Amino acid sequence: MRKNILYLDRDGIVNKHIPYVGNLDRFFWHDEIFEIVNFFYKNNFDIKIVTNQSGIERGYFTFCDYAEICKHILKEFNSKDINLEIRTCPHHPDKNCVCRKPNTGMFLDKRSKKDIMIGDQDSDMLAAKNAGIRNRWLISKNIKSNNATKIFNSHNQLLDYLLLNNN
Repeated sequence: MRKNILYLDRDGIVNKHIPYVGNLDRFFWHDEIFEIVNFFYKNNFDIKIVTNQSGIERGYFTFCDYAEICKHILKEFNSKDINLEIRTCPHHPDKNCVCRKPNTGMFLDKRSKKDIMIGDQDSDMLAAKNAGIRNRWLISKNIKSNNATKIFNSHNQLLDYLLLNNN
């Protein structure tokens, strides 16, 4: 049984950030994510994608379209012998539901000191902070966050950090 959790935002972390990615034609991997996730998976972390997807309720794409992307993600990680879970908030921000980040509804797991959230928005960092996650890592060249505990300019910079601190 794994004891720690790596939480990942989807758009901007798993795949390139394009507003409202609702089909595979608009889904482009951050190729480094496989090495990042593999590092944590080999170090006994559960992997959980936590993603706001208001494009569903806004009518930009259907839940079935979104499910196709999820199947694509799961298949690709499974082909690399990595199991993960995807948690989704499909609601419009005006609904202020408990699952939409920066709320904490997608982070209801038993907490470990080593849990990590990796996101590209301050709302990811704030959600993790509100959920009691100590390690909040932001990947962004432009966004600053007082809620992040580490900030990386790129996925490659994060990979370098992991490799340097693994020895």
